[in-house]
Amino acid sequence: PVIAVLLLIVIAVAAAILTYVWLTGYMGTLQAQSGAQQVQEKLKIEGVKVETGDNTIKVVYVRNIGDVTITISAAYLMDSSGNVIAADTELEEELDPGESRGLEKLENIGKESLTPGKTYIIKVVSEKGTEVTYQFTYRK
Repeated sequence: PVIAVLLLIVIAVAAAILTYVWLTGYMGTLQAQSGAQQVQEKLKIEGVKVETGDNTIKVVYVRNIGDVTITISAAYLMDSSGNVIAADTELEEELDPGESRGLEKLENIGKESLTPGKTYIIKVVSEKGTEVTYQFTYRK
């Protein structure tokens, strides 16, 4: 009877240890998968088209280099020190994975006249908060 009780205790402890190891591994997998969704959202600004007649930005070319569809919600024009000059926060442009598109509905940014020789920064923000910036010096 004593040996039988000791064997039952050893089996119960071994089962508890195996269950603990399995649960910690499973929880790690779940946490890695939940964080992967945000990492997959990636944007790239490929260029800016400036209208030389009135020195204004007409199009900002953006590419989705991630694995999920992205909704672009805002675009900002800033000076070289990061001060916002103009902002368009009512954008609703969807980009599928691998898709490139020119953002043309830039009403506020398109009104600002650029100064030749000055450096500007364009920032594009997605609905989930992913940001991408593009710095350029305007040359006429």
